[in-house]
Amino acid sequence: MKIWFKYLIAAAVGAIAGIVVPGSDSVVVDAAVGIATNLTRYMLFTVVFFSVAMATWELHEDKRLARVWYRSIAWSAVTVFVSSLVGLAGAFVFSAGRIPLSADPVPSVESLPRVPGVLAMILPPDGVASLISFDFLLPVAVFASVLGLAFAYDRSATKPATLFFDSMSRIAWQVNSFFVELLPLPLLVVAGARMSALAANERLGVFGPLFLALAVEAAFLVLVLLPLALFVLDRSRNPYRVMAALIAPAVAAAVFGHTYASAGTVARVLKESLGVRRRVGAVSLPLVLAFGRAGTAMVTATSFVAILNSYSNLGLGSSTILWMLATVPAAALALGAAPGSGPIVALAALCASYGRGFESGYTLLAPVLLPLTMIAALVDAVCMSVVVAAVASREACLQPKDLRHYI
Repeated sequence: MKIWFKYLIAAAVGAIAGIVVPGSDSVVVDAAVGIATNLTRYMLFTVVFFSVAMATWELHEDKRLARVWYRSIAWSAVTVFVSSLVGLAGAFVFSAGRIPLSADPVPSVESLPRVPGVLAMILPPDGVASLISFDFLLPVAVFASVLGLAFAYDRSATKPATLFFDSMSRIAWQVNSFFVELLPLPLLVVAGARMSALAANERLGVFGPLFLALAVEAAFLVLVLLPLALFVLDRSRNPYRVMAALIAPAVAAAVFGHTYASAGTVARVLKESLGVRRRVGAVSLPLVLAFGRAGTAMVTATSFVAILNSYSNLGLGSSTILWMLATVPAAALALGAAPGSGPIVALAALCASYGRGFESGYTLLAPVLLPLTMIAALVDAVCMSVVVAAVASREACLQPKDLRHYI
């Protein structure tokens, strides 16, 4: 059975159970969701560390390492900016209307990661310290890249290390593949918890226009813009074959609402369905995970416009639009260092930066924090996967497979 079908069945069964089964103890449910989410990224750290080191060495030998880094980061940033434009345009085309104030408790919101703090995480005083950073993979990838470059200095001296890292990379990959196959079980649990929470939310109907706008934007981005970009890059391949392979990670990302929750599935789909070779996929994936929060940018842009319109009928001036085009992508890029954080963190930072009485405006969206995070994670996962596939295509590191051979 294809994994996308197993994921869809698990999500559907979990959602039905979440509606039918009465609500359970929130402490138990939260604990179950936390454990299930941890299972999705149990081997991600190990796969990234050993695979990036080997892939860096291979790309360095081919003299393509700098190009893969540049394209992965640059194309991720472009995707974030374009998604911000889509979110901003969608907010004007599909007005979310005025969102009434809510008496619901406001959840605690993290601070947006600061640039100096992020740089300190990427380049700690001791490189080994990056190995304890489980919530941010870029420092691990940088340290692994340094080791990979060192493999090239003397083949006879580094051969034992390269054999060990290559073996560990393949072992970690096999274990990750096992967890990808096992994912329907935690997916079922989390889907039930998510649907139960959504069913208990009596205010979802108030945000119908906002969800309509986000749904149209996501469909336009995923079904039109991304396939068009893939077609421009490689006209010999049907771009919708690429999009079809991404159903499984999209489902996982939407249910879990966490950037890394679908990363293991993304890695396996890229290699075993789309034919992305390890030397590009291993290096590019951590970079797009850090710089490719395109869905978060889209949701943030639309939601922030909805907040402004709820407080004022004056509309948005050109200066505000230009300010958003600069700050929304910047906030989304900063969130790359906080993979568990959703659009609400970016919205809180934007409201505080905008000022003028809007500092607490993000609290209007507290009742729909969960669905906003789920939508953002889905689009994030698809955009990140497309960027990796596009980089591999440009580097001629794709081995095309028939649709029937997709996992």
